[in-house]
Amino acid sequence: MATVSDEKKKTGRASTPKKVENQLWARAAGRCEFRGCNKILYTDDLTKLKDNLSVISHIIAYEKDGPRGHETLSDLLKTDISNLMLTCKDHGKIIDSYEHVAKYSVDLLREYKKEHEDRIKILTGVLEDFKTHVLLFLAPIDGRTFNIDQSQIFHTLQPRYSSTEYPYSIDLSDICNVETKEGWPFLCQTINQKFKDIFRNGVNRKDFHHISVFALAPIPLLVYLGSLIGDINNVDLYQKHRSTDKWTWKDESEDGEIFYQISGPEEHNAAASTAIAISVSGDVAKDNIRRLLGGDCNLYEIRAANPGLDFLSSKAKQKAFSLAYRELLRDIRGVNGHFNEIHLFSASPAPVAIESGRAVMPKCDPPIKVYDFIGKDSGFVYALTINEHLKGQGGSDG
Repeated sequence: MATVSDEKKKTGRASTPKKVENQLWARAAGRCEFRGCNKILYTDDLTKLKDNLSVISHIIAYEKDGPRGHETLSDLLKTDISNLMLTCKDHGKIIDSYEHVAKYSVDLLREYKKEHEDRIKILTGVLEDFKTHVLLFLAPIDGRTFNIDQSQIFHTLQPRYSSTEYPYSIDLSDICNVETKEGWPFLCQTINQKFKDIFRNGVNRKDFHHISVFALAPIPLLVYLGSLIGDINNVDLYQKHRSTDKWTWKDESEDGEIFYQISGPEEHNAAASTAIAISVSGDVAKDNIRRLLGGDCNLYEIRAANPGLDFLSSKAKQKAFSLAYRELLRDIRGVNGHFNEIHLFSASPAPVAIESGRAVMPKCDPPIKVYDFIGKDSGFVYALTINEHLKGQGGSDG
């Protein structure tokens, strides 16, 4: 590499053999091996120009009096690939600084190198079946905007890997203060168009065999997104866990566990409104629902065993919700019909809200009116309707 050759001209060092350099680049996949960096070393982030932006750094110093130098090993390992790390210039400088020798020991740098190269080996060894299309969905909640760390996402996906270098994104972060009666239709229209641009234009939708969704947005928009995704069979939904600030699911078994309870009226009143309350991340106030729809409304509920912000911690709990919700929709269809609308009130994390839209069958289920919770004093207000095409009014085509 140019950096090593230039070093030879300046210091008189013997250059690393080209074969070793090429092998190191392959092992590192052209990325910085310093833990937590992973920077691409063949493209400049700012200008997007292609160039060699790497440094080949020594774990045991090239010379015995260098950083982490050794009386005999420095000479023996000067061009040995086991002693070389591919790094960006910033971290190459840190590694080669006498000031930081105590912090970056030989053992630690070897750990960095092994960790990075093992990950590359795993990712490049997976088959086509492990490819996924990553979708980020962001919208302000109560005026607050969010970011999703893409490096954290790619780590979460393993052993799956992203089909593209950068995720697909539906980002409404620059659209603020439109969670109003007039604003919800605009948001839905925007989401619908962006969704079509990703999944139905450019790339044929049938090529999207698997999708991984990372979302932070108000519940009604999550339900709406779910209704658009609906007929894509292989979908993984991820949750941002407050306790760890990560997206990785806990490894929890579903065997023998009852995560949710379904309840409903003793007898369905065909003349009254029908509502579903989803109490997962918190309790849905049923009195608020009855004030809106009438005291005689048919109120069904899916309730987590222990509702709370950290309840949805595993894929097992997510899968269990999906099964429970689909079962409830089927039972309601039997007594409520295919055309009598359902009112949906949800206190739920993003994956549950998205699944609430995905599970709705366009040709069987009735229109579902989704409500937004705006505070303890004001309760719920109507936001949007999914599946309303059964009433001949257009709407979601998901």
